[in-house]
Amino acid sequence: MWDYISQFWDAITGIGDYTIEWFQNIGNAVAGAIGGLFDWLFHYISDLFVFLGWIFSVLTQMIQTFTLPISYVFNFIKGFTSSAFSDPQIAGLGYSFSPAIMGVFEAIPYWSVILSVLGIGVSVIVGFGIFRLLLKVS
Repeated sequence: MWDYISQFWDAITGIGDYTIEWFQNIGNAVAGAIGGLFDWLFHYISDLFVFLGWIFSVLTQMIQTFTLPISYVFNFIKGFTSSAFSDPQIAGLGYSFSPAIMGVFEAIPYWSVILSVLGIGVSVIVGFGIFRLLLKVS
């Protein structure tokens, strides 16, 4: 292979009045032109892909915007039917007291009555506050 290249180089440099620099400049010009051609081609192909990506992105957003209400209805119906026909879940208590503390509270006479009165009293106070807030708003 190297022998063939050296013969080719000898044939190029052995041509009459032209110097080696002249052939190198011709080679550089041709390489630059081919490189410029591909640079131009790659630039416009890249621009085309960017433009197509932008178009498809906009179309995807428009389709999602138009189908969002339908998607909402189907997701609501799916969630409603899956929760309406499933077994009910038992809610766990959010608090727990140790047996020693419960022993102290249960030692208080009429503790269940006091607890009921406190619960009803807090409910009445919260209800009265909400009622006053509603009267203030309207």
